[in-house]
Amino acid sequence: MVGKKRTPKKIDESSGTPEKPTSWWDKRTTNEKILAGVGVCCLGIILIVGIGGILSPDAPSPEIAETVPSEEDAPTVDQRPTTTAGQEQAAKMAENYLNTMPFSRSGLIEQLEFEGFTRQEAEYGVDQTGADWNKQSAKMAENYLNTMPFSRSGLIEQLEFEGFTRQQAEYGARAAGL
Repeated sequence: MVGKKRTPKKIDESSGTPEKPTSWWDKRTTNEKILAGVGVCCLGIILIVGIGGILSPDAPSPEIAETVPSEEDAPTVDQRPTTTAGQEQAAKMAENYLNTMPFSRSGLIEQLEFEGFTRQEAEYGVDQTGADWNKQSAKMAENYLNTMPFSRSGLIEQLEFEGFTRQQAEYGARAAGL
């Protein structure tokens, strides 16, 4: 036993006997032991439920089976989404533009086409906003009147130039006070 050192055993001073080494678990407080037990139980329940879900048959319960159509009743229509990624992006961009500044429907479609969307994507995106074009006309009319003076007919003409219909332009001018 040359070269090996022996570690001295700790001696309990009260009894004079060597102390037993303590484990990690013995060093934990009662609260820590309770929390660890609860955690182990929760983990066990989660595992049991998960394994049960994996091993359970795929047949629906009787209540659900009544409402699930059979293959004969199922429609033969293509189940793929009807919107494209381009349409979804155009809708998001149209919404962003309307949150920033007023547009007419045709003006917003032109802006989206300028951004690189196809006419179909731009029209789809604009239509998904649900915008009130009369309100958009009123906002644009207010913006114009805050920047420069207009006659009523001049403002209506300018709003029509921006792509609003005659009716929307008249509404905008009226809402802006002209």
